[in-house]
Amino acid sequence: MSPGSVVVIEVVKGEQRARGLTSRARRHVWRAALLASLSLILLGCQRGEVGADNSNTRLTTGNHPPVIHAATLQPTPLVLTGPIVVHVEAQDIDRNPLSFRYRWIVNGQPVRNQDGEQLSPELLKRGDAVSVEILPYDGVVEGRPFTMEPVVVGNSPPVVAHLAIEPESVSPGVRVQARADISDVDRDLVHVSYRWWKNDSVVQEGDEAELDTAGFSRGDTLSVEAVPFDGVQKGKAVRSVPNRMGNIPPKIVSTPAKSIVNNRYEYQVEATDAESDAITFSLETAPSGMTIDEYKGFVSWQISPDQIGVHKVRVLAKDSQGAITFQEFELNLTPVVPAKPAGV
Repeated sequence: MSPGSVVVIEVVKGEQRARGLTSRARRHVWRAALLASLSLILLGCQRGEVGADNSNTRLTTGNHPPVIHAATLQPTPLVLTGPIVVHVEAQDIDRNPLSFRYRWIVNGQPVRNQDGEQLSPELLKRGDAVSVEILPYDGVVEGRPFTMEPVVVGNSPPVVAHLAIEPESVSPGVRVQARADISDVDRDLVHVSYRWWKNDSVVQEGDEAELDTAGFSRGDTLSVEAVPFDGVQKGKAVRSVPNRMGNIPPKIVSTPAKSIVNNRYEYQVEATDAESDAITFSLETAPSGMTIDEYKGFVSWQISPDQIGVHKVRVLAKDSQGAITFQEFELNLTPVVPAKPAGV
């Protein structure tokens, strides 16, 4: 008798089987027949439950076990630049929500304490064969386990983690340098090539991590692109945040006067500005009585007798954009010793 079969028992066929029996005997016959029927029905149910596989369970509960059709590892190709993630394609015709149990396998050996859908790349190296066994569950029954074919870890390209230009604030004519933080999980020797940009044009390309910004102008943008190479493959190119060229400060080109005539010091400060900005002058540090013409840069000082000694002077030149340059010098005043009369 197969599980789930309908059991029908014919209790008495024909009156001749009960002929000659008393009413009490007939009642015993009916009771025995009904008990036998109940026992056979229960036996049929038990045969459908004990030792049943998933298909028999389906007949008993009406539930179908979930089925995994495919599984893939990401990223593709398999590299160690981030977590290894398994994507599962599964089906449950009863539309029950599915959950999965995972068992990661590396080079044929199970990995301890790794039972989620992700595997840490720190547990792997280039050349390892990675697989995963997946067991689906629909809340009622488990489906058959699915083991995917091993995937070999390939070369992981180097990564530019950070790229910047130093100094951050720069004006035309200043030499700048690219600072790149490079990582390679395979610990390969990494070579970096650079591409320097002025606005939207490449002005230098190659291995040079430095650039002379002569020829740039105020307002131009400067950026650099870095491409790492580990000897096997290139990593992703990364471009820095553009730096805008600032103002070029004026330049003082004159040399302080050293002579003092009739207790008076005079010095004409001369300054230039590459961007032809207007320049104004001031004294940040100076002895008492020293002045400077704000627009012409002419320094004058009438020295009093009590100003003997060393005096520090700091001249500032400021352009119309606010850029400042300075010049420092010292004036050493010594007392004048009267000449001795002749013959003394």
